[in-house]
Amino acid sequence: MSKLKLQHISKSYGTNHVLQDVSFHVDDGEFVSIVGPSGSGKSTLFQLIGGLYAPDHGDITLDGNSVNNSRGHISYMPQNPSLLPWRTILQNVLLSSEIVGSKDTGNALELIEKAGLGGYEDAYPHQLSGGMKQRVAFIRSLNSPQSIICLDEPFSALDEFTRFEMQGWLLAIWEDYRKSVLFITHNIDEALYLSDRILILSNKPASIKKEIINPFPRPRKEELLLSDEFMKLKREIHYELRG
Repeated sequence: MSKLKLQHISKSYGTNHVLQDVSFHVDDGEFVSIVGPSGSGKSTLFQLIGGLYAPDHGDITLDGNSVNNSRGHISYMPQNPSLLPWRTILQNVLLSSEIVGSKDTGNALELIEKAGLGGYEDAYPHQLSGGMKQRVAFIRSLNSPQSIICLDEPFSALDEFTRFEMQGWLLAIWEDYRKSVLFITHNIDEALYLSDRILILSNKPASIKKEIINPFPRPRKEELLLSDEFMKLKREIHYELRG
C-alpha cells in the first residue's frame, strides 16, 4: 500500500510555473529521495505535501485520504535544526508529540539514548555541536505520531566528515523504526547511500524525469561509495541532471 501518493500535481505562483504533472508515491516504510536542479521545485513539493499551499491541479493522498491544503499529517525536518533555545534536549524532542496532546517521555528518552545523546537530556541547544543538533531534530521528527517524515536537505550545512557520519547514523536509526521518509538532497552520493528509490526532477516547470530503483542491498557500508557499481550509477544520475 502506498503511504503517500501525488497524482498529476501542478503548481504556479503567478507567471512562475513551478511544477507540471508530478506523480509519484512513497510506500509504507520506504526511503525515497528527490534530486533535481537548483530551483526546480523540490521545496515547493514539501510545502504542498505539508499543506502550506494547495496544488493548482492534482491530488495528494495519505493512506488513501486526500490531504490537499491540510496540515498536521506529516513530520518535517528542515535544513536548520530549528530547536527552541529555551527548551532542554528532552523538551525539544517531546515538542512534536506535545503538539498533538501526547507526551511519552519514556520513548523520547529511548530515542535520545539511541541517538548517542544519553546524558544530554537536560542540556540546551547552544551546548551541542551542529551534528548533535541535527540528531535532536531528527529524533524529534521520529517521535512525532505522523507516519511519514519529510527531510529537506538536513545535512547540507555540515562538513563532509560530519555529514557522512550523520548519514550512517540516520540509516542505523531509521532501520530500527522504518517510518516512511521523503528526502530532498542535492548530493547524489547521499541519495544513493540512503534511498530505496531516487526521483530525478527536470528543470522548471518540474516533472519526474526518471525514477531510479536503488540496486544496493541493505545494510550499506562505507565501502559501497567507492565501488564501480556505485560510481556507474552516480554518473548516470549526474548526466540525467545535466541533460
